[in-house]
Amino acid sequence: MKKTVLAVAAVILLMSFVAEKFIVVKMKEEQMNFHWQNLNTIKQVVNSSTMPHNQVVFILQSVDSLQKDIQNNAALDSTVTNPPLKLGKK
Repeated sequence: MKKTVLAVAAVILLMSFVAEKFIVVKMKEEQMNFHWQNLNTIKQVVNSSTMPHNQVVFILQSVDSLQKDIQNNAALDSTVTNPPLKLGKK
């Protein structure tokens, strides 16, 4: 009984440690600039819309938060990689 309790406690203890996961999205600088401009355009459109104020504030804060996270975590990788091969075309 004592071994079972210790085993269960050990399992719970080990399961409580969760590794932080990262997602890496790679895109060309031109693509990032295009999407950044789109986010700014969305903010302008929403700000001039006839939506209720609380919805506009929520959308603007969400876009601002996304842009802030992108800005804080983005890193420029200047290494040149070969583009993926397109199958079926020669």
